[in-house]
Amino acid sequence: MKITKHVLIQRHPEDVWHTIAEQFDQAHKWMGIVENSYKVPGQSAVDGAPVAGRVCEFTKDPNGLKAEEKILSFSPEQMRFDFDVVPVNAPKLFPVKRNLVTMSVRKTSNSLSEVTWLSQIELSLFGYIVYPLLKRGLSKNFAGIMEDLKRYLEINNKAKDASLACSLKLQ
Repeated sequence: MKITKHVLIQRHPEDVWHTIAEQFDQAHKWMGIVENSYKVPGQSAVDGAPVAGRVCEFTKDPNGLKAEEKILSFSPEQMRFDFDVVPVNAPKLFPVKRNLVTMSVRKTSNSLSEVTWLSQIELSLFGYIVYPLLKRGLSKNFAGIMEDLKRYLEINNKAKDASLACSLKLQ
């Protein structure tokens, strides 16, 4: 199953890249469905990547559903990276075995970026049984993640601009 989502963000591409790629292990700051995230300890990162991967926790329960995400490729020059997402502590009838995600940032102007999220999802047998519902649900979920990113970056940008304007007035 493939799902692609795009979002336009009123932010310089380097700012967007910094948030999604250079701060990869800090997804909990902007991704609403993630309770906590942290870097995977003790593994080597691929060339250019800030970390080898991250763990995203979806509940406060230490034995709850998590995702282990490993960065497979990382290109700051192309503002593109791939990571493999594997569910941990998932119920037996979980529909997803793994999800290969590609994220990229494209400059549309100095202050506008297009972010693309491409998921290539490997389904479990149960996932094939519930395919139509699953595709609709995952598509909505990934769109929500992109909207979370947009809100986070644009709100932070407005706060930063307001702070700068205020400091300029005081001078």
